[in-house]
Amino acid sequence: MEWNFQGIEFLHRPDVYVGSFDNAKMQARHEELKRNRLDTLKKAVQETKDPLDAMLKLHKLDHIRFLLNNSRAFRDAGRFEAAVLELYTKTNSPFLCGGDFAVWDELFESCARERLSALGDPFPLESAIVYRISVTGIERGLSWTLSRELVKRFEDRWQEQGIGRAKIYTVETTGKNVLIYLKGRHDEEVILEPQFVRTAPILEL
Repeated sequence: MEWNFQGIEFLHRPDVYVGSFDNAKMQARHEELKRNRLDTLKKAVQETKDPLDAMLKLHKLDHIRFLLNNSRAFRDAGRFEAAVLELYTKTNSPFLCGGDFAVWDELFESCARERLSALGDPFPLESAIVYRISVTGIERGLSWTLSRELVKRFEDRWQEQGIGRAKIYTVETTGKNVLIYLKGRHDEEVILEPQFVRTAPILEL
């Protein structure tokens, strides 16, 4: 498979030394070793037909760029939504925001709603109060939880650890604003539509 590697910067694995040596022979040997490892990794990716599997062979810092470069192949294989969810859940939870909100906004807006929803569980309520907690004051994240008790446990734990005073946010949502419901992950995680989050009347408890 011919994948688009444009803009990929971290093809090397984390165990590949990326510095330099003062000794010219050692540096030349290092460059050859790094080049060989890169070529081996590229070949392994090129030989992988499933786009999600190919993406996961790369360094994590290259995943989103690879997805964007090859979005048509991901869609044709029916793997775009699974890839977005895979990347998002690695770095986000109701209590942690990773990456650029605008990037997640664009990626989720680009997903086929039915395919994304099918990767989770049926949302069990017509409407619900959902919660999130943050020590950085980020109130308009996409990930929330149905569990008020879980949020409270994190609040108590962070206070005991001296991490700082956390803020708890809440918003009421209906099922139509839920992109995907993940039962069992962080005690019932709810990922809300970016468009809803941008304008929703979020309250601080």
